[in-house]
Amino acid sequence: MLRNSFVVMIITLISRVLGLGRTVIIAYFFGAGVLTDAYFSAFKIANFFRQLLGEGALGNVFIPIYNEKLKESGEEESKKLIFSIINILFIILSLLAILTIVFSNDIVNIMVNGYSDKTKELAGKLLKIMAFYIVAIGIAGMIGAILNNFKKFLLPASISIIFNISIILFAAFLHNKIGIYSLAIGVLVGGFMQLIILLPQFFKLVGFFRLKIDFEDPALKKIFIMLLPMLVGIFARQINVIVDQYFASFLSSGTISALENATRLYNLPLGMFGISIATVVFPMLSKNITENKIEDAKRNIEEGFKLLIFLVAPSMTVLIYYSKDIVKLILGYGKFSNIAIKITSESLATYSLGLLFYTGIHILVRGYYSYKDTKTPVKISIIAIGTNILLDYLLVKEYKYIGLALATVIASGINFTLLLYFFNKRYFKINVMGIVKFILVVSFKLVVVVAILNLFEIWIIIKLIFFALLYLLFWSFEYKKNGKNMFKG
Repeated sequence: MLRNSFVVMIITLISRVLGLGRTVIIAYFFGAGVLTDAYFSAFKIANFFRQLLGEGALGNVFIPIYNEKLKESGEEESKKLIFSIINILFIILSLLAILTIVFSNDIVNIMVNGYSDKTKELAGKLLKIMAFYIVAIGIAGMIGAILNNFKKFLLPASISIIFNISIILFAAFLHNKIGIYSLAIGVLVGGFMQLIILLPQFFKLVGFFRLKIDFEDPALKKIFIMLLPMLVGIFARQINVIVDQYFASFLSSGTISALENATRLYNLPLGMFGISIATVVFPMLSKNITENKIEDAKRNIEEGFKLLIFLVAPSMTVLIYYSKDIVKLILGYGKFSNIAIKITSESLATYSLGLLFYTGIHILVRGYYSYKDTKTPVKISIIAIGTNILLDYLLVKEYKYIGLALATVIASGINFTLLLYFFNKRYFKINVMGIVKFILVVSFKLVVVVAILNLFEIWIIIKLIFFALLYLLFWSFEYKKNGKNMFKG
């Protein structure tokens, strides 16, 4: 698990660094204002379908059912299930893309009612351009989930590198000619490039592709039965997104852009560590549970949690304690104003309080999916979403953008706690006390590192380098003593 996790992490790091580069380019050329608010809102709507029917819900449901069919019916029959899923997905996503183009202005009007008419009109035009990105990224996400199940982690983890490069290049070379539309075209081209890159390896694994849907396959029916509650949960989360954007659209111009920039920054460790580890853990966890190897499954999930804490806790500390310095360093150029730096850094520090919750949820949810339980995570997420919406309403008036970020943190904490409680109650018991002790050990080392660095007034980049070196130095003694087993027990 460690080897695969680190391979995916390295590729994800490259992708996330390019994602940061993308954020820097957007901030430099367009700042944080009306144009970027329109772009981020349109992109968020288009990207929703990636989570809905790409690597999110459908991919997570598919893996355990595919493994079960492979065990019972063999490789050839299992491939037919792959063909059916991809073909259905193409039809559904194409229809969604067409409907998005037709109703783009209505969708934008619902999502960001507080915008001016001019900003809403711009967001609608950008959404039209990005509509068929939905098709490309949805199928690419599904193919990526299939490749992961075949232990082909490298290429699926790499495709977002191409996506980020596409947006960076289009923004850099076309911003003077077509303005903010350069970003929308970059999104569309980048989405299709991701799909094209995955196809050769996919065809190598599945052979000749069949344009056929086997509606009589009981596994296909099982997928859609399991998918239904997940779709309910995802639509509930989208209501949450709509409410967040709705409240933010009534705040000062540039607030949505600042919140999006803060999200991009805390998503660096979330994607690099949380999603990478969960991606590697899920196929192993699913197979161990399918084969009734519960002790192995327990070890997978506990080691995954400890590796997650080891990597995410220092990231969390840095993003909270040095938030303003980091935002200045990464985004404080060109048209990105001092007000934008203030809003972004304060939002970043607040969002980062929940990093262990956000990343832990990814592993726990996959534990439920491995047991083919899609209903419980949905019920819990609806409770968390309801809490988030209520807190948005209660906190936004007094605390504005910080209130919106804090609502996300509290709701995620409730989500994580309930997932952990019911998983321990229904399936196998995760050694919570062992994980809490590990958190305390990590926290102590981090407090010492920060205390040492506070003795010196040095440039933020040098400070971050020494932060990493000191943290790793403290852990080197543990590694020398126990090696890879330091995450066990």
